[in-house]
Amino acid sequence: MSIIKHKNQRVAVFIDTQNLYHSAKNLYRGLRVNFKSVLEEAVAGRQIVRALAYVITTESGDETNFFEALTKIGIETKTKDLQIFFGGNKKADWDVGLAVDAIKSANKVDVIILATGDGDFVPLVEYLKNYVQVEVISFGKSSSSSLRNVCDDFIDMSERPEKYLIGFKKVRTNIKNNFQNNNRRKIENIPSTNLEPVNLENKISNSSSGLDLNSDSKLLGE
Repeated sequence: MSIIKHKNQRVAVFIDTQNLYHSAKNLYRGLRVNFKSVLEEAVAGRQIVRALAYVITTESGDETNFFEALTKIGIETKTKDLQIFFGGNKKADWDVGLAVDAIKSANKVDVIILATGDGDFVPLVEYLKNYVQVEVISFGKSSSSSLRNVCDDFIDMSERPEKYLIGFKKVRTNIKNNFQNNNRRKIENIPSTNLEPVNLENKISNSSSGLDLNSDSKLLGE
């Protein structure tokens, strides 16, 4: 996609935290997203007007440190409690809230960036494109193809996971080392055959056919 990105553009970023979290968890063995790198890549040196992350709070309330970390890098947080219904069913999403905030911001910025791979946002992107440039950043391997096609620009985080995931390089090194060690152990455990050298001359002279290459040379056409 060919689009214009210049330093005078006003940018608003809306982060679907749950979507990025679960994508990283499923694709990369539970590694955590580096939201600072995501924000920097998305903004690309332009004027950031607002950055919002939408988060679901759990009963344990363990998200406090996460909220503080987001605030330190300039990302505001909007929280919503996890809803638990009769029978144990749970519901937690910020789709409507994120969409409303993005629409409200359309007349204040030049670019709206959605950090999500959720195809449910396709209608939102189609609407916003009437007013602003719409860009999406997410893990391409788990992103909706419709969302990728409809936006003005798509940044695929799957192409450089080491940049967007905390601890990716360390995990990749450990996996490589484990693979090499497993192969080494397999080779070491292959039983030796202890083959003895074969005396071909003895084998021929002692064969049951009784063929003597000297006396029966006529059989060879001599």
